[in-house]
Formats: sequence, structure tokens, C-alpha cells
Amino acid sequence: ILSRALGGKTGRAISGWDIGVTAIHLSSSTSTLFSSLNIPTTLSVIECHQDEVRELPPEAEVIAWSEKTGVEMFRYGDHMMGIQGHPEYTKDILLHLIDRLMQLSFIEDSYADELKANLGKVEPDKDAWKKLCTSFLK
Repeated sequence: ILSRALGGKTGRAISGWDIGVTAIHLSSSTSTLFSSLNIPTTLSVIECHQDEVRELPPEAEVIAWSEKTGVEMFRYGDHMMGIQGHPEYTKDILLHLIDRLMQLSFIEDSYADELKANLGKVEPDKDAWKKLCTSFLK
């Protein structure tokens, strides 16, 4: 939504749904920007989306990407940052969303079962996300 509001282009992800805990990779400029925070260059975040940024708004910069999504995060100057994932979500919220998507027939039951089974394997990096977001807002 933020990308589109700033003049970027968005649409349905060619690779389909991205649901679960996903590893995203911070760009080298992001690592420099947040170097004082001592956070890793790869962070796990909860994802639940079917859309993606296809073209950044003018003057925006990609600051993180994943294997599935080319624009996981972007910044627009020093005062706006867009995040594809949901650092504010808990696994309980994600489980609820998976159940709703399944009940609405947006995803197959077997896919929902697979997502739930994989959910316990990786934890989101909540503390690092809190540091990163708080730092940017300051």
C-alpha cells in the first residue's frame, strides 16, 4: 500500500502466497545504516501476503530482499520505510490467518497443514526487528 501510494507499482506475486517465517537479507546499504545496532544481515520475519512490489516509487531504495520477494523492505528518504513482512505479528496471529485463508478456500487444506507443521522450525527475530524499526523511526 505504501509503495503504491508513493507512485510504485504492485500486483499479485508471480510466485504465489508467501506465508510463514521467511529469511530476509538486508542490503549492504542497510547494514551500514543500522551498523550501530549489531543486528545480523539476515533476519526472520512472519509473512502472510499474496501481493508484491513490482516497481519501486521514484527515489525509493530496496533495503532488503528474500528468495521469494525482491522487495521485502524499501526506504523512501529518511522518513518512510515499507516492510513486506509483519514484524508485529506473533505465531498465534499467523495460525489464525492460516485457518481463515483455509476456511475461505484461498489456500488448500494440505498447504495449511504444511505451513502449520513448518511454523515451529524457525523463530522470527522480534528483538532485532524492534531495534531496527525503533532506530529508523528516531
